[in-house]
Amino acid sequence: MNAKSLENDIPDDIRDAFSEIQEFRGKPDPDYDQYFVTLDTSYQRILLENPRNYDHKRIVFLGDMDLSSLTLGMIAKPRDIAVMDIDKKIPEIIFKMKFDYKIRSIKFINHDIRIRMLNIMKNQFNYIFLEPPFTKEGLEVGLSRAVQCAIKESDSRIILTFDNRTEKDGWIEEMVELMNLEIDKKIQDFNKYEFQTPFRRFTSDIYLLKVKKDTKETITNHYFGPMYFRESTTSPKPYKCKCGKIHLVGEKGDFKTLSILEETHCPECKYGGPFLYNSTVNME
Repeated sequence: MNAKSLENDIPDDIRDAFSEIQEFRGKPDPDYDQYFVTLDTSYQRILLENPRNYDHKRIVFLGDMDLSSLTLGMIAKPRDIAVMDIDKKIPEIIFKMKFDYKIRSIKFINHDIRIRMLNIMKNQFNYIFLEPPFTKEGLEVGLSRAVQCAIKESDSRIILTFDNRTEKDGWIEEMVELMNLEIDKKIQDFNKYEFQTPFRRFTSDIYLLKVKKDTKETITNHYFGPMYFRESTTSPKPYKCKCGKIHLVGEKGDFKTLSILEETHCPECKYGGPFLYNSTVNME
């Protein structure tokens, strides 16, 4: 099943608002695995559900440099729209949405999904929009946070964007089974990108996932490993000890696996972990 373009059906007010904020947003930041979808895709994501279904509901976007929250806020009347991100441009974008385009229900939450989910966000939302990094680690971390945000006692939905091709076949199904989710719908090549993804593609798939009463995340606490695509290489990965010592973990590193490092402890201070993955993106 493939999505048909609605480019000619997009209302002028949404088109104008998207164009203004898109210019203000600037270019994608590779540090955050950003690619930016087209206006048509951003609009169609919201129309996967009847807009009336969002009315008086609580919605969260775990990252939204694609600006889908703009469309949702302009065509529906949700109780709350929360945008959780660490990109420093997002607060100003949300400010413009709230005051320039009268989306009063929208709010920004500065939070890195590698950090355990805020208690005030758990079991609170009817719809969760998620586009994690296109890695297995990113998928598991992102889905875990989405599950934590979802209301388990209602018909909550996770709208997941992910490129699930070739070597990644089965990742979605594996995570769905582990977390006891249910795939309600999959649309191949739904998302169209303005910029090429790391797989040299301009499309990705979208999934509608049902949350059940006994759905449960696999990553409950902090996640200290690699997550972004640029970090998913075979070269040794740097892990930082609390004493400041950097240890390279991998086949050609100081320790072959993180488990071995934890078992043998840091040679400098004898600390046994946890060790923090030394990402170029700082946890804030």
